[in-house]
Amino acid sequence: MSRKKTQKPPVDRIQASPDTGLTAAQVEERVRKGYVNVTDDPNEKTTGKIIRNNLFTFFNVVLFTIAAVFAGFMIYLHSIGRSDIVNEYFGFSKFVFLIPAVMNVAMGSFQEIKSMRVIKKLKIVTSTKSKVIRDGEAVMLDASQIVVDDIVALTAGDQATADLIVLSGEVDVDESMLTGEADHVKKKVGDTILSGSSIIVGSARCRADKVGNDTYASDLTYKVKSGARHSSELMSSIMRIIKVLTVGLCIAVIVTTVTLAVRIGATGSNTAVWGMPMSLRDPVTWSLIVLTDGMFGIGMIPSGLVLTTSVALMVSISQLTKKQTLIQELYSLENLSRVDVICLDKTGTLTDGTMSVFEVREFAPKAEIERHLRALIGSSEDRNATSEAMYQYFGEDKNADYREAIPFSSANKYSGIIYHDGKKLLMGAPEYLLDAGDQRLDYVTEKANEGNRVIAVTLDGELIAFVAIEDHIRDTAADTLRFFRENGVTVKVISGDNPLTVSKIAQKCGIENADRYISLAGVSLEEIPALAENYTVFARVSPEQKEALVMALQANKHKVAMTGDGVNDILALRRSDSSITFAKATEAAKSCSDVVLLDNDFSHLKEVVGEGRRVIGNIRKTAVLYLMKSIATFILAFALIPLAKAQMWFSVENMYMLEAAVIGTGGFLLSLEPRRTPVQGSFIKYIVSQSLGAGALGACAVLLPILLNVIPKALGYPPVIADANVRSMMTIMLSITGIVVVLAMCIPLNKYRALSLSAVTFVAAFLGLLLPEAYIGGNTIGASMLAYDKAAGQTIFDSQLVQQMFRPMNSPSVQSLLSDTNNYLVLRLFLYIAVPVFILISFAAENYSRKEYKDVRKNRYFRIGRRLVLVSGIALILHAMLTIVEVLTGSGSVITFGEATGSVTAVIVNIIYAILHLVIGVTGYLLWKNPTKKMINLTFIAGFALAALTLGPMDATSGQMAQGGVLLIIDNIELLVIVAAYLVGCTICHDNVHLGLAKARNT
Repeated sequence: MSRKKTQKPPVDRIQASPDTGLTAAQVEERVRKGYVNVTDDPNEKTTGKIIRNNLFTFFNVVLFTIAAVFAGFMIYLHSIGRSDIVNEYFGFSKFVFLIPAVMNVAMGSFQEIKSMRVIKKLKIVTSTKSKVIRDGEAVMLDASQIVVDDIVALTAGDQATADLIVLSGEVDVDESMLTGEADHVKKKVGDTILSGSSIIVGSARCRADKVGNDTYASDLTYKVKSGARHSSELMSSIMRIIKVLTVGLCIAVIVTTVTLAVRIGATGSNTAVWGMPMSLRDPVTWSLIVLTDGMFGIGMIPSGLVLTTSVALMVSISQLTKKQTLIQELYSLENLSRVDVICLDKTGTLTDGTMSVFEVREFAPKAEIERHLRALIGSSEDRNATSEAMYQYFGEDKNADYREAIPFSSANKYSGIIYHDGKKLLMGAPEYLLDAGDQRLDYVTEKANEGNRVIAVTLDGELIAFVAIEDHIRDTAADTLRFFRENGVTVKVISGDNPLTVSKIAQKCGIENADRYISLAGVSLEEIPALAENYTVFARVSPEQKEALVMALQANKHKVAMTGDGVNDILALRRSDSSITFAKATEAAKSCSDVVLLDNDFSHLKEVVGEGRRVIGNIRKTAVLYLMKSIATFILAFALIPLAKAQMWFSVENMYMLEAAVIGTGGFLLSLEPRRTPVQGSFIKYIVSQSLGAGALGACAVLLPILLNVIPKALGYPPVIADANVRSMMTIMLSITGIVVVLAMCIPLNKYRALSLSAVTFVAAFLGLLLPEAYIGGNTIGASMLAYDKAAGQTIFDSQLVQQMFRPMNSPSVQSLLSDTNNYLVLRLFLYIAVPVFILISFAAENYSRKEYKDVRKNRYFRIGRRLVLVSGIALILHAMLTIVEVLTGSGSVITFGEATGSVTAVIVNIIYAILHLVIGVTGYLLWKNPTKKMINLTFIAGFALAALTLGPMDATSGQMAQGGVLLIIDNIELLVIVAAYLVGCTICHDNVHLGLAKARNT
């Protein structure tokens, strides 16, 4: 699609002199008429656009539509005199789902606007500069300040920021971003240099023929500077999931509508099922059907998932800008976090880019050598690190008499001049200027072994001098490279310098296998893939070979980052998965890089990689929480079909505690966890496999109370879960499922994760006690609950709602729950099963995403044993904690001994048993976390002690179990299974230990 161009008033075109350029008046006229080099950026967002984008997402539109439909039915029901239905079913608690949606929009917009402003300010610092001739003087201007007919001076490393016509000079340009061809194109007087082209060698003065949106390649220039060059696995995976969920949402709503319509059509007159007469001709019936549809729609929507992902990335990018690191693409942070190979350019990365001459080996009179070198240095306006060191030592002669200058070429590795008598003075790499058998190259080898480089100077093929130059290694290089080594990132050094020199510098910096070096001089591109994995240092590398090395590493399934600061690095920078450059780099290098280190400090890459890993790793966990609810809702849409009330068993209030405590609080805290571990495995495989397990467990948590109510009644027995407690148990068990998922994500525990898990549990308990009828009972809170008798002197504090807030234990839902021991036993049984099962599912899903199930080198039996000990140990910890609660509250089941029931002795015995279970459970967890030989033996002994502790009191409690009914018997059987799992696990670990594979788990 072509860009829409605005009409501008005509301007007289001027053929300005290359030496004088435009006058101030001519520039002012062009600025006034709009002939400036400003290109519209379609991706640049205004504040209003940011708010609109965050507000009108697909899922937000669905949520707001559901709210509007609910409000419409409320108004309609009031109008037909059915306010009782409104108060009972359409209370304001039905609209609480809008709170997180509005908060997501507000927080997301605020953070994006804040991040955009910070990044915009920093982009000004790194914006492309151009040398422009005006009123006879050369001035450096931002590219946006160039006007049509300006005279622009170009040198090697510059980027053409407008369509230019060459007036004088000659340059080689890289038009690969325009044509896709990597070959350099020579541009002479009269030729056009298109915007986006990079100047490789030479210099020229050109006239700006077209600027801004009028340039032939303005769209491509934008693509080089700030367009997305690398795909984002994170966002593409989320988008795929959202598409699937959108289809799932439609299916769930259709299934719910059809099921309820069929059920009501067949059994609508049965008030024992529906609580009131139902008819498809009654608008009240359709209001309840739509209400149920809306609930399943709300449940299917992972509200805030995309927003959380984008905001997390933007906040991290904003934080990095404070550390002088500019991330030019939102998802560059993700790509860099996945890197497992980083290719460093020695100059400007390991070294700080500065050099100095420390020795000159003379093969001709000193005065003659200095005269030649001053002439050669003065022949070029280019100033790279090498020429700057030569200039500082020898000076320059701008008035030297010569016929032609030979610009430096990456292919030839030399520059020079040709005198009028035809003699050719060259300066460059000794290997390129001298024969391979020349014994004087021993001096080059000697200096290279010291980590220094040597420049050869020849006159008509005869060596007249060696100039020894040393690089200054960055003070932070060793520490930064150690960080990469410790975090599983392989370092490769790619340079155009002498291989021995580069190898020595790499060794000084502490790079592993830095002695494995090779020169790629003369090596064909086809041979490079065979060398990429076998060497660490690659020297005498051409731009095309750098690109081929990156491609070879990528072909071996590596995620490759590339650093560079020169024009010769552009091909490799564009090809890499993540490209990094410095503020002092050439404009072309900065334009095509994802990351710009504004203070030229390579050590900031530690923070970039670490921050990327933190964000991506945490988003994976947060995404599981969002999708858990969606998958559970989808399963329930089908699982509830056979039941009499079908999907009407479930209400939107049943999800509020899960939404607020687990997804809201847990997701927020987990997204902020400090971590630096590498991101392993496929993002989509991880979250889908984990979410399926979590969602299935959530669906089971909702179905279990319903089935324990319906099935016994169908068989003629009293229900295990009373009618009054079904909805409360659904809410509590679904919320507990969410906490179990958070627990699984927090293993192995550390201080932050322990605090996060505690916070989630606290918020769930707080909300449950704040509004027990909604957050526990799953009931609608309407205006009637705020009613009070003003005539009797009552105030708002006497209303039912406020009384619940201050006296939650008096709530009907809470009292009904606490009055029935079955509720407690069911919750405990569910915990004993849910925690171990989901943790095992979580491990299996993690192995699947990392493809560890294919790794035959792993000691599978030992791994199975560790996991059995872990899950049974955690179950023992839960059992111990619940036992202590039982003893202190006098509820549930405790060990009794004849007449000692309720005595101090029984209390002490139970607490001792609980503490022993707790200690043994913690021992099992510690074995899993760090399986040392000592810990394995200790756990093995603890396993047999546990068996004795469990079997010992069986005779004493057998009568109690018989009196306690089926649930208490099942409870004890589960405990026996847990003990057996612990004993089997520690025995497997003891008999199959392989400490070489038994790595500690810290993440």
